[in-house]
Amino acid sequence: MKKIKFIAFIAVLASFFLGVSFKASASSPSLSVNNVYTTSSSVTGTATKGVSIIVRNSNKNTIATSTADSQTGKFSADLHTNLKANQKLYVYARKSSTSYFYRIITVKAPQTTTATTTSSSNATSSSSSSKSTASTSASSSKLTINEPTGKWYSGNNNGYRVVTTFSQSTGLNQALYKNGKFQKKLINYASYKVTTYSKAFWKITYRERGSKTTQAFYLRFTDNTHFIIVNKANNGLKVKYGNAPYHYYKFVLVNNK
Repeated sequence: MKKIKFIAFIAVLASFFLGVSFKASASSPSLSVNNVYTTSSSVTGTATKGVSIIVRNSNKNTIATSTADSQTGKFSADLHTNLKANQKLYVYARKSSTSYFYRIITVKAPQTTTATTTSSSNATSSSSSSKSTASTSASSSKLTINEPTGKWYSGNNNGYRVVTTFSQSTGLNQALYKNGKFQKKLINYASYKVTTYSKAFWKITYRERGSKTTQAFYLRFTDNTHFIIVNKANNGLKVKYGNAPYHYYKFVLVNNK
């Protein structure tokens, strides 16, 4: 009789722990990540609505962040660094420090038309670096922008937005806004010149009106109407504008006049 009671007690105890485990698993965010290629400018997918999305490299450094849409769960985390074929990315969907889920994504080289005409042995023997170079060249060849002339808006950073204007008549001007209200001028009527290392990678050297000091920043175009701030090695760079917190900034062209 005692033996039967003991077995029943163990069964209840086991069901209790199984129930806790099931609840913990069920409360973890869902996450689906689309293929990422060496030419990708963002990591996209679908996750539990409203969760934070964090993309890290194999060194556990965060290289992109986003938030899953509160209505659809879709997300797009802009990348601010170059990717290599077979590189591992760790994509996290995070509700809190104790509730998260992640997937390991392997970066792929983009498929090319020549790849379908070669044998599988030839395809595997070709180096990933040559594929990456070819894909980068193909991506750059689509760029037709020759001058940065126009007004460029940055993405929103905790309410802050940077407006950068390149003009042939008034030079380079840059201002910081918060929640749509002007905060301060960052660059004032500066003469500037453009150094192009490639179609996508540019250096902007400028000197503000009344100043004898020249300064510079680097940018990389992801297409004809978007650029991101990078360092001189063409890697994504966190920048601090005025009182705004450090952030990876991506700019979009809103007026090309």
